[in-house]
Formats: sequence, structure tokens, C-alpha cells
Amino acid sequence: MKLIIERDSFIKSLSKVQGIVEKRNAMPILSNTLLRAGENSLDVIATDLEVTVMDKCPVDLHTEGTLTLNARKLYDIVKELPEGPVSLESSEEFHVEVKSGKIRFELMGMSSDEYPKIPDPGDFKFIEVPAEVLKEMVGKTIYATAGEEARFSLNGIFTEKMEDGKGLRMVATDGHRLAMIERQLDEFAGLKMESGVIMPRKGMAEALKILDDAEGKVGLAIKEKMAAVSANDTVLIMRLVDGKFPDYRRVIIEGCDKHAVIAKEELIKNLRRVSIMVDEKARAVKFAFTRDMLALESKNPNFGSSYSEMEVDYKGEDITMGFNDRYYLDIMGASKSDKIMVDLKDEQSPAIIKLDEDPNYTCVIMPMRL
Repeated sequence: MKLIIERDSFIKSLSKVQGIVEKRNAMPILSNTLLRAGENSLDVIATDLEVTVMDKCPVDLHTEGTLTLNARKLYDIVKELPEGPVSLESSEEFHVEVKSGKIRFELMGMSSDEYPKIPDPGDFKFIEVPAEVLKEMVGKTIYATAGEEARFSLNGIFTEKMEDGKGLRMVATDGHRLAMIERQLDEFAGLKMESGVIMPRKGMAEALKILDDAEGKVGLAIKEKMAAVSANDTVLIMRLVDGKFPDYRRVIIEGCDKHAVIAKEELIKNLRRVSIMVDEKARAVKFAFTRDMLALESKNPNFGSSYSEMEVDYKGEDITMGFNDRYYLDIMGASKSDKIMVDLKDEQSPAIIKLDEDPNYTCVIMPMRL
């Protein structure tokens, strides 16, 4: 392999695979990125066997070739090089010389023969959807997914087509909260999906990074046990979570007769104030709703307590409930809305939260014992 590539272009491609490579793995080669040079372009590829990212960047190609290099070391090296052209040249022993002006590095690589087989993006039938729509749907649900220590089926975003076939619904829950978003697009009718699937948290987090730079239309595809997202010259392919997602409809309760309209920025400020004294393990904050008023209070047996009041639009009966402060902050962090609407039933029932700018977005937060 012998080629010349612009440093900034190379950095951009290498940065897209850093979240994929495994630092500690039973297969050392998974710490490497696969470099595949041909047809005046360089494919930069990384996989952890569950999520694969492929990025393509233009090069001045002298000799085709394929090899693997440590992804982190290569990224650190190129990041420290000055702007301008960078040359890569490999020997038969997979040693690679990286040069920029009078700066030279030598890296020991590994044969691409040892690298896992990479899925072929050509096997997927992509539909084109607006990048902003897909980015919003993922961003407004991913925070509610469970961590790796929870049930495997909760460690992802449940995605299904809506009843009319032209809508898409995404739902995420960790058992304590839930986020659900629905969007109607004619393009969704072309998405091949017989039933709902669970897209893994890690894959969707990496998809968000790709969508951040995307404008216009991006690709979305589902094929058997895989899903793929494509944007510009980047393709991400992820293995779907194998499991049964819980019946999310059961926690979206009806019969809420207490309604509060709250200014988002004011709630964020007040929650941050009282959260200074919150117990880190439980993170319980007392929400006391009275007529046109919300009082927030937290107590910490080791440090003390905090209390704050704010005006809200509330005309219902007095009610006091406990909630995890971060759950509210996560919802508001994903929202561009000026106000949030909180619907309550009683002290034991979950809170239903909606945004004034998005009627097709619903969040649920389970109450805590105080």
C-alpha cells in the first residue's frame, strides 16, 4: 500500500471508528482499524463484531493494499501531524511508514486476513429519510435505554412501523422511565420490517455521531438480524438485539386528572439547585405540587437538605411525589421546547410528560418512595 491523503480528511475518518474499537478484547485485532486502499479512495473500517463502521475518504493512490493498524495509535499520530498531505507506505511485513514533511512514524501492523468478515452495505436496501428526523428520533429516546447490567432486551431502542405503514415509532425504557417518539413520513413505507426490532444502544449512539455531520437525506435499512445507517461516505451496520421488548403500552396510563405546565429553563435551574444535596445513590427529589406552585426538595443524611420553589401553571389537588432528578433533566436536555406538560394521577402512578412543541413525543417517569 502506498498513498497520499489529506491530514484533516484522515482525522475525520479515524475519529468515526474510535468508539467502535475494543481496547481490551480476547481478539487483539479488534483494537485495529482495517485500511483498504483502492480506486483512489481509502476505506477506514472498525468492528467489535456487533457494530461496524465504514468510512471512505479520497486519496492520491500509488499502490493498492489492505492491512490493519492499531486504531488509537494511528489516530493519535495523525492528530499531532501538521495540516497538509500525509503519506502512508507499507512493507511486506505490514510495517507502515507515516510521513508528513520531516516528521516520520513507523507502525507495526497486522495482516487483514486475520480481520473478521465485514458486512457488505450492498446487501441492504436503504430508504432515504431526512437526517434531522432520524437524528431527533434517536436523540429523544436513547437516553432512556438501560445500561449493560440490565436485561439485554432493554439495552436498545425498540423500533416498529406504525399501524398505517407510513409512520415509525421508537421506544426506549430502562424499567424506571420510558421515552416514545412517533414520526410520519411516506418514505417509512419502504422500510422492510415485518415486526418490531431492537436496535442496540451502542450502535445507535455511534449512529448519532454520524448523523451529527449529515445534512439532507440519509439511508436507513433493516435486513434479517441487522440494521444499517448511511450518511455521506459513512455506513454503520449493527447487529439487532435478540430479545423480546416489554409491552410499553401498559405504562402509558390514562385517567390523569392533574395537569401542570412548567417553564423548562426554570425547572432545569431549580432542579440543579436542589440536586446539589441529593443522595447520589437514590437521587430522589420531592416534587410538591400546590396551586400554581411547585416546591422541590432533596435531603442528604451526610450533608443536609435543599429547597426551592417555582411558579407553574397547576390548578389540581395538592400532590407530593418523588422522582429521580436526572430523568427530568434528560428529557429536557433532549428537547427544544420552552415548556413541558406533566400529567399526574396519584402518588403511586407514573408521571406522563409531553412537550409543547412535539405532541408525538411521550415520556414516562416512575415515582420513587420518599
